[in-house]
Amino acid sequence: MGLKNAYIISAARTSVVPVGGYLRNTPIAEMASVVINENLMRLNIPKSEVDDIFVSNAIGGGGNIARLCALKAGFSENILGTSIDRQCVGGLDAILQAAKQIQNGEADLILAGGVTSFSLRPQRHYTTAWGETPKALERPPFYPEDDPIIPLGVTIKSLKEAYHISDKEVFDWVQNSHQKTIAHKVAIKDEIVALSTNDQIDPFARLITQETFNKAKAKFGHTHPCNTAPRADGAAFVSVASEAFVKKHKPTYCVKISDGITIAGNPKSFPILPASAMKQILNQNALKWDNISQLELMEAYAVQAILCAKLSGAPLEIINPFGGAISRGHPIGASGAILVVRLFHSLKNTKKVGMAAIAGAGGLATVMLLNNA
Repeated sequence: MGLKNAYIISAARTSVVPVGGYLRNTPIAEMASVVINENLMRLNIPKSEVDDIFVSNAIGGGGNIARLCALKAGFSENILGTSIDRQCVGGLDAILQAAKQIQNGEADLILAGGVTSFSLRPQRHYTTAWGETPKALERPPFYPEDDPIIPLGVTIKSLKEAYHISDKEVFDWVQNSHQKTIAHKVAIKDEIVALSTNDQIDPFARLITQETFNKAKAKFGHTHPCNTAPRADGAAFVSVASEAFVKKHKPTYCVKISDGITIAGNPKSFPILPASAMKQILNQNALKWDNISQLELMEAYAVQAILCAKLSGAPLEIINPFGGAISRGHPIGASGAILVVRLFHSLKNTKKVGMAAIAGAGGLATVMLLNNA
């Protein structure tokens, strides 16, 4: 028996707000519950129609965060909730795993996405020996030889040097990301759910001059607040439905999940792994870049995005036309889902094909194709 079709029929997110911003006192369950309920409200679908909720979170305190979010959103105690921690790729993986359950006929409607609060994250402590005083660390190790004290930006620096990426290329990418975000804030308002009357749309975006860029570089070294996506708070969820559900409920918008893959590779070269994943998904679907109208590419680092574009052959004009994470922020567990929310709203009134791609520390990359053609 062949796989069934899976569709995204609604998508919403909060604004992405840098750590310490107006979402600084909003718990993850509250953020997630508002966006989850917004999806159902847009569909006019009762909670009883939902089979499960998949939630990605990368820096929470453990436990089944999806269950917590489901109960906060007012779902029945019978909803299990499925929690995913694959760091940066988790939000996109949550949607991909939901699609697989739909395609296998195991469910008809799953809400999937991610949520992160850098502002309210628990502090992590690690020890390497019994009785040793635990040390507070920003991140866990991502592979056996990884030293969590060393910033991931060290990898970015070596890639920049190995591939001869110029400072001008980096500055141009950063400035362009901010300019696109500022120019399109009104255009993306339909995907945003306000948690209060004080909410702003992706407030981090700003004018980036050469002087601003140089000052940041001089103060913080190679990776700095201008060329790196800022730590942020935010949530994003989509409704993934079966063809039978679509025929029954006739949602206003319907975008097919054509394909999706998660691949693993060299942990030390994780930032550029999406280039391989993008080429792989194009090949297995007999597509070329000419067939893709929009690529939502995660910009954890400007150098990373530049290299993923170059190594994959993706045309610059289709990449992040509404701005990216450099100018928005990186709520790690939600970032992959944010890419899909943006694609859904871009594709819903068109006859086009879009792609979302993101890398994950430890040597992971996830890519998804959405088809409204």
